Amino acid sequence: MTTRLSTIFAVFLATGACAYPSYGGIIRALARDFAEVNNWPYPYVCWDREAVRAPVPGMIENAWRRQNLLAEYHFTDDNSLTPAGQQKVRWILTEAPIQHRTVFVRRGETAEETAARVNSVRQYTAKAFPEASPANVLETYISPPGYPAGWPGAKDETLSRKFQTSLPEKLYVPDRGTSSSGGQ
Repeated sequence: MTTRLSTIFAVFLATGACAYPSYGGIIRALARDFAEVNNWPYPYVCWDREAVRAPVPGMIENAWRRQNLLAEYHFTDDNSLTPAGQQKVRWILTEAPIQHRTVFVRRGETAEETAARVNSVRQYTAKAFPEASPANVLETYISPPGYPAGWPGAKDETLSRKFQTSLPEKLYVPDRGTSSSGGQ
């Protein structure tokens, strides 16, 4: 019985090899089809994974741009830096990762206001870090955190309003001027 099956198989292989000469025989065709079926999703999954990963570097750059943003509240009325703005510039230039040490200044109402803000930041960095090379200061149009994206309107106070409603009516603050002794 086994010899009969082996001869049938041998005849099958011989006729199959002649039938598919461009593919190198039926065995190679079967092996190729087997590998293709068993690896089926992998060639297409790679494209999908790359499509998912593609926007991530842009998201990281946008996040750092927003993190290093100096908005209206970092400047006084005469467009000089406030103490909070000075601390933020100091943090950006000393503690942020080296590849992200760029100060972004939100554009003002006019080009003169924007130029004054950028000049104020450059003067502060030259004064605070005289040994360093000039800081990279760029203008940007993005909104600061807490403001609706793309809207120049008022700040979204939703979070602070919810916080305000959770405060008790009267806070208990002990009188520190008097001292109590032994539970009296």
